[in-house]
Amino acid sequence: MFISKRHLIKIFFVLMLAIVIGISMSACSSSFSESKLKELYANPEEFKGKTIKELTIQIVAVDKVHGEIHLQGYENFAKQEHPTVVVVSDNDVKYEDGEYIKVKGKVLGKTNVVDEESTEMTAVKLKAKKIEKIKSTDAIPAEETLDVGYTVKIKGIAATVQKVDLTSDETRVYIKVKNGTKKNIELYPEQSIVSQDDNDYEADLDNYLYDDIQVAKHIKSGGSISGVIVFKRIDSNLPFTFTLEGADNEGNELELPFSFEMK
Repeated sequence: MFISKRHLIKIFFVLMLAIVIGISMSACSSSFSESKLKELYANPEEFKGKTIKELTIQIVAVDKVHGEIHLQGYENFAKQEHPTVVVVSDNDVKYEDGEYIKVKGKVLGKTNVVDEESTEMTAVKLKAKKIEKIKSTDAIPAEETLDVGYTVKIKGIAATVQKVDLTSDETRVYIKVKNGTKKNIELYPEQSIVSQDDNDYEADLDNYLYDDIQVAKHIKSGGSISGVIVFKRIDSNLPFTFTLEGADNEGNELELPFSFEMK
C-alpha cells in the first residue's frame, strides 16, 4: 500500500508527541498512596525526577546550605519517620521549627541527615515548587467532627465550644473565651477535664504535635482568646462533659461546664 511522504511525517509527529506526553505523565504523580510513600522513602533514587503534588511534613530544622534554604522534617511526624529535606528557592518566607507545611516538589533523590541524637539517616530530598503553611489541625485530619456552637456564660465570661474533632488517637476541643468583665482572668487549660462513661481525661498539653494551637492562659478585660485543647480519644456515640477552669485576678475561681448529649 502506498503511503505519501506527508502522511509519514504526520505519523512520525503523532508518535513523537505521544512519547513526549508519556514521559511527562510518568514523571508526574498526584498525592502518593501509602504504599508508594513507603517505596519512596525506601528507595528515593528510583523516584528521581518525579513530582509529588502534596506532601505534608513537620519542620524540625531550618538550615542554609550554599545559599539555599533547606527545611528538614518528617512526613510521618507522629512517629518521627520518613525524614525529608525540602530545598526552598524563595528566601523571603521565614520558616520555623515545629511548623507544618504542605509541599509540591520534584524528587531530587536521597541525602543524608543527622537527627537530634546524632543518628545518621537517609532522607528524601525535594526541590520545592510550591509550599503552603498549615496548622497542626489541618496536618492531622479529623476522622469525625461534631459542629457544636455551644456557649456557657458565667459572671461576664462567655465560653464557646465551637466544635469537637476526633482523630484516631485524640479528642480536640475548639474553644473561644471572651472576657466581658472589668477584671483580667486566667484560664487553666491544664486542669480541663473531659468525662465520659465514668472516666476522666486530662488535657494533653505536652503533645508537641499541637504546639501551634495551644489556648492562651491570660485574657485582659474586654479581650478574647481562642485555641484547641487536646485530650485522649473518646467515643463519639456516648454523652460526655467538658469543663474549663480559671480565676480572675482577685483569686475568684471560675468553672465553665459543658454537657453533650449525643443523638
